Amino acid sequence: MKANLNGFGDGEASRGIRREKSGKLEKFEMLINKIEALIDTGFTGYVKINFSQGSIGRVEKFEEILKELKVK
Repeated sequence: MKANLNGFGDGEASRGIRREKSGKLEKFEMLINKIEALIDTGFTGYVKINFSQGSIGRVEKFEEILKELKVK
């Protein structure tokens, strides 16, 4: 059995890792698309992103509700 760089052979384990990396990249791409959509709508809050073991764990969006009623 040939070993690859991450220590697994050409079997199921290495395919599982490739699928996991593919899923992570899809989540990152989706997150970037959502952030770009927020920018396009004039979002003025902030986004908090928590990572867990290298992947996105949780994403929270915060924005002030009464920004139009602020005292000038």
